[in-house]
Amino acid sequence: MVGDLNIVDKTVNILKKYPLCDRCLGRLFGYLGKGMSNLERGKILKSVTILEVHRRLKEKELDIETARTILLNAQRGEVLKVLGLEDIENESRQCFICRNRIEELIDSHSQKVAFIIQNLNASSFLVGVSSAQEYVSREEIIAREFNLIYRENLKRELKREIGKKVASLINVQPNFDEPEVIAIIDLSTGNIEVNYPSLILYGYYWKYGRMISQNIWYTKEGRKKYSLSIEEAIKYVGHLINASNYSIHIAGREDVDVRVLGSGRPLAIEFKVLGKGISIEFIERELNSVTPWLKFGIKMKVNRGFIIRLKEGVGVSRKIYRAIVFTSEDVTPEKLGKIEETFRDSVIEQRTPTRVLKRRKERARRRKVLKVKTAFLAPRLFEALIECEGGLYIKELISGDNGKTKPSFSEILGCDAKCVMLDVLYVHEQI
Repeated sequence: MVGDLNIVDKTVNILKKYPLCDRCLGRLFGYLGKGMSNLERGKILKSVTILEVHRRLKEKELDIETARTILLNAQRGEVLKVLGLEDIENESRQCFICRNRIEELIDSHSQKVAFIIQNLNASSFLVGVSSAQEYVSREEIIAREFNLIYRENLKRELKREIGKKVASLINVQPNFDEPEVIAIIDLSTGNIEVNYPSLILYGYYWKYGRMISQNIWYTKEGRKKYSLSIEEAIKYVGHLINASNYSIHIAGREDVDVRVLGSGRPLAIEFKVLGKGISIEFIERELNSVTPWLKFGIKMKVNRGFIIRLKEGVGVSRKIYRAIVFTSEDVTPEKLGKIEETFRDSVIEQRTPTRVLKRRKERARRRKVLKVKTAFLAPRLFEALIECEGGLYIKELISGDNGKTKPSFSEILGCDAKCVMLDVLYVHEQI
């Protein structure tokens, strides 16, 4: 079995069939031995192979033609004369995997990347490699045939070696966690694409007006549906800092006619930009310069894992709303007291509201109302402070949505109830 052979026997068998440069041979055993490069590892393996070939020739375990093939595939033709073998080819065989190009790839792309990083005045970088399948597929042929379980991938080696060389050329170190610049090398074309990792900022926003959407909405005619949105402020700042793109990650979503007051709503803003020299204070100031109807508070820079936690926390967060409720019949303090009693630690059965069925699937959900506090305003008008779990549709909690939400304010009052104004007062963070 090929898998049962020792390293020397396996190397000899590989070189019987495939010509390989020092680095590509070393990489096939890349996870064995520490403190050496694949180039050094390959040279050692070939030196041991020469000794083994010589031993087998002396002990007549190997014929001359096979010995010649192994040494030529090892690109050690100069050893043939030393061992008394004739070199009938007079030239080195080309590496099966890289076609003798790997050193050139490392050197030339290191120079290009170093030039780019230096011109951008970046303080850290990372190297990526794409379109390497031509090389990787040939490498995998050998790996499968000889069951090479300790090999290192060619792309991994290129990224590491180019990164090391760039660092030595311009004295800028790679950063694997938060690089300022990512240089993606396309091996098929030789082009280098410069990407900027995301600058992700955590903070809050407040909406002091109504009919303000989170995202820009366009009508079928291409006109903006609402005159103002959270996205427009972020897009404006993205343009100021030369971001190539932006994303908005918000903990939940309120309707366009709902204000966000009190503690504000948590969000993360993601800019694709070279983040060096961009201060949180600058971004916050520019966001707040767009309109008096929106306010932003930027707290800190975060990583991508924070975005996941922000979104996961939506369903388990706690929120407080203020609703102004209009009823079809007069309500009394006694009826309002019944609302408070019914919705103390109560579980609400709710199906997807009729008003959002066009964009969301019909499904059932359970959410808890922790507490409701009411205040009489007029015979058919009252205020309700509602503390509940995230994900509860408040307007339908009030109206009942023709029986799709149970219990509801309408059901308990015995008349139609409608939310005419709604504000978010508090969003508890689960991050």
